[in-house]
Amino acid sequence: MSRAWWQPTAPLPVASSLRGLAALDRDMAWVGGADGALWRTVDGGASWQAVAPANETDADFRDVHAFDRDTAVVMAAGTPGRLYRTNDGGRSWTRVLLDERPATFFDAIAFDGRHGVLVGDPIDGRFCIWTSDDAGASWQVQAPERLPPALPGEAAFAASGTCVAVRLGAVGPQYSLLTGGPSGARLLQWGGDGLRATRLPLLANSDSRGGFGLALGPGDRVAVVGGDYRAPLGSDGTGAISGNGGATWSRVEGGVGGFRSAVVWLDAERLLAVGSHGTSVSHDGGRAWRNVDALGFHALAIGRDGSVWAAGAAGRVACLRAHW
Repeated sequence: MSRAWWQPTAPLPVASSLRGLAALDRDMAWVGGADGALWRTVDGGASWQAVAPANETDADFRDVHAFDRDTAVVMAAGTPGRLYRTNDGGRSWTRVLLDERPATFFDAIAFDGRHGVLVGDPIDGRFCIWTSDDAGASWQVQAPERLPPALPGEAAFAASGTCVAVRLGAVGPQYSLLTGGPSGARLLQWGGDGLRATRLPLLANSDSRGGFGLALGPGDRVAVVGGDYRAPLGSDGTGAISGNGGATWSRVEGGVGGFRSAVVWLDAERLLAVGSHGTSVSHDGGRAWRNVDALGFHALAIGRDGSVWAAGAAGRVACLRAHW
């Protein structure tokens, strides 16, 4: 019988809510969160180094992407929105993007190789988008018309750094953005193949409901999770899957086991999802799910060697241990 559980790392010396997470392998990971928390481990979580940019003690580092042992980009949500980049393992940082508009709220960053995207909540009815082609060293603002107009109250959830994804295709980078709010949940996709907006069969129609986590799988498979973070134990409408790149969707009957904010593909058929109140696994490409742990997390990341990391409330970080 398969079994999976979380092995906590050495505790961080802070109790911050952690929503930014990047994993290179079983030894090295970065975590970020509220109150200027940004930490790095190179020994599998046995010890942690504080690596936050100077004078950012009030920052909420809700997303981080690591390229290698020394190079990473970290996103601070809120106002002003800013991005920092390091090429020396966090000993020094360069601010590579600053948006001081009062309505700015950055949601997430994503990369495929050197190609990256940053998405922020709508301003004047349009999502805010920047892209990078040099591993985050520089960023170019994109015309708002590259995405459909936002629906009333529509936004992205900066809950786990996984509401946006990018995949490099034959015609260039293809971007996907997961949304929610009072007008429903949608997947917005744009890039060399044009533009598409698709309604999702997720619990929505409230500012606390919608899609929270997006994972691009093998081939054209896509999985999304979400629900209502104010009712985290409700499972109905918390998951959907697509087998054609997001053009059409199937609702996960019975849901994913509760509200979930992040999901990853472990292999061609197996997925793992986490939320504030639990962990769930699917062994059949996302069609059916079962809860494997009541321990909750906000963010998930999978390393190049298949190692799986999670980060959540009260400075909690753990690594997945499993016998499938």
